[in-house]
Amino acid sequence: MLNKLMAKRCVLLLAMGCFLSVWTTSFGEVILEYPTPTPDSSPADLAFDSQGNLWFTELNANRIGKLVPSQGKPLTQQGFTEYELPHPNSKPHYLTVARNGLVWFTEMGGNRIGSLDPKTGIIKEYEIPSPHSEPHQIAEGTDGSIWFLEFQTNKVGRLNPKTGAITEYPVGPGNPHALAVDGDKLWYTQGGMFWVNLFFNKLGYLNTKTGEVQEIAVPPEKSVPHGLTLSANGTVWFTQMFASKLTKLEHRNGKPHLVEYFLGKRRSPHDLQIDEKRGYVWFTAARPDAIGRLDLSQAEPGTSKGVKFYKLPDPHSHPTQIILDKDGNVWFTEMGMYFRGRYNNKIGKLIP
Repeated sequence: MLNKLMAKRCVLLLAMGCFLSVWTTSFGEVILEYPTPTPDSSPADLAFDSQGNLWFTELNANRIGKLVPSQGKPLTQQGFTEYELPHPNSKPHYLTVARNGLVWFTEMGGNRIGSLDPKTGIIKEYEIPSPHSEPHQIAEGTDGSIWFLEFQTNKVGRLNPKTGAITEYPVGPGNPHALAVDGDKLWYTQGGMFWVNLFFNKLGYLNTKTGEVQEIAVPPEKSVPHGLTLSANGTVWFTQMFASKLTKLEHRNGKPHLVEYFLGKRRSPHDLQIDEKRGYVWFTAARPDAIGRLDLSQAEPGTSKGVKFYKLPDPHSHPTQIILDKDGNVWFTEMGMYFRGRYNNKIGKLIP
């Protein structure tokens, strides 16, 4: 087993031609880092298109970025393209790639929704009706509509990509942060603004056909539900950043109930993704600047069994969003502590 592991490391190192570009974790996994061309860019969110290109937002650089993984080389800027936004201080935060290939993104500072056509590089922008809404996560619906959250105004927005018209749906107080669309249900987390000691602990959903809103309290009071994703069978998974938990909502059969997995004290899980093939839940952890993994074959609710952490090379990386490629590799953004003026500019990749 040891010889096999060492052989794996050597092949990876030789293939990349640079020993300094590889970080091997204590468990044998390999972590690669790709710095964006613009320094201190604070990459925030990321998504793959159908061609395998990785798109990401640069919150502090006012740009949308693209990395072609097959052209990228760790610790270099090869394979990158950046697209500057029309207005300064737009602060692009979250993005999604629609089925037709358009890249849609939220402008947290500009109060706009933007789209980028990868074929032409043309950027279009759409003003959000509610001022100072601070749009957060964004996703495409089953009918092609573009859905997004309005963090400061407690609304869900729907953009018709054919007309550009935006419709808003009010939700309860709580500052909606992350979303996922499951048919005619749009799920969202509400954790408040913890940096000013305003806490909420809710998980909600909007019926996209009727506009009906339902919200569920998530104990404890200051748990701060944050990142959110759906498994293949529609189970809702989310992080509780201040409670240091990964949680799933079982709602398909019987009475809805929460199942929680403890990660250890003060881990601050941010975003998460499900690896259906391997039975893992991958997540970003601000503390201790790591990528985490929950092995569902070993996990026991209420405990930290099956949890591993993979420490990142940069102790100030502050990983935020996370995604898996078709081979099961884990990609993530290293944003730095943007809101405290400590920036980073790397895209990370963990090879399991």
